[in-house]
Amino acid sequence: MPKPRIHRSCGKHRDGTPPARVVPRRFDRAKKAAAAQLDQLEPSWLVLYGEWTRQFVAFARWTAEPVRVAAATVEELRELMREAELSAMFRHAYEWGAA
Repeated sequence: MPKPRIHRSCGKHRDGTPPARVVPRRFDRAKKAAAAQLDQLEPSWLVLYGEWTRQFVAFARWTAEPVRVAAATVEELRELMREAELSAMFRHAYEWGAA
């Protein structure tokens, strides 16, 4: 049985030509570094920067419930993290009858 031939009519690789060399690039290095720094400063949160979404994202490590906050800047993210912590604290106080 003959092997099927793959036709590449466009792109970086064409039949009869050498492949074009692609230089890898890293995007948003400063934002990744800022996310890593915030992750070190906030041990109760997992902080990441999404290259695809271009957002800072934080996942709570302090609760079994899924808590995720996202923002365009580190400052906004920290505010949302504090709001999530306060909201959880008040919710638990209400559930235990302390409020």
